[in-house]
Amino acid sequence: MKSVNKLLTGLVLLAFPLFCFSQNYWEISLSPGASVYYGDLTVPIITFKETHFAEQISIKRYYRDNALRFNVLHGTLSGDDSNYSRNRSRGNKFVGKFTEFALMGEIDLKGRRRFSKKLGYQKTASPYIMFGLSGIYSKPDVTYGSPDSKDIGIDYPSWNFGMPVGVGYKFDLNERVVFGAELGLRLTLSDYLDGTQASGNAYKNDAFFFGGITVGYRIINLGASAVKVDKEKA
Repeated sequence: MKSVNKLLTGLVLLAFPLFCFSQNYWEISLSPGASVYYGDLTVPIITFKETHFAEQISIKRYYRDNALRFNVLHGTLSGDDSNYSRNRSRGNKFVGKFTEFALMGEIDLKGRRRFSKKLGYQKTASPYIMFGLSGIYSKPDVTYGSPDSKDIGIDYPSWNFGMPVGVGYKFDLNERVVFGAELGLRLTLSDYLDGTQASGNAYKNDAFFFGGITVGYRIINLGASAVKVDKEKA
């Protein structure tokens, strides 16, 4: 419990700067999509048989061209040895909900064009990359294929650290509304996400993918921006 409290405290402290600035250049977005697991129960690639609905909400604070974002991602992960001939003799399978809390940086590769000091707002489409740190809570419901499985009786931790990385593309409908899509990989720093370690590959950490479409709304003080641009032109 102490480790959980430390994790939550750390994430709150890291996210604190998001709430310490004015309301200029903020964005809130919702991303419905899908999650796919990768770990001890996949060999050697993912299978889309284990795809599940997931959804993400993000709060972003823009600093000129780039952003600091706080995400909450919730969905389902599952894996089944029966999907792979090499794993069938072990016979493990799992399914469970997860929630990820992440603090990430977002680098917009063409963001400089969107809110120019000289020209004001310009409708822009731009790719971006993202990376950060996260805390992932999951409680997998595991069915072991053998009553002698080495994993039975081991109380694996429910909280794990992760390293989310990914790419995305967004385009403006207008100054306020933005649409896009993104694909991210969540690299966990443990092998506990699927409830299988002792009978699996203890040297390969678990991971999962999330991909989805994004609808965002910007909170921008357009009036103040316009006054600033007029002063610069004068």
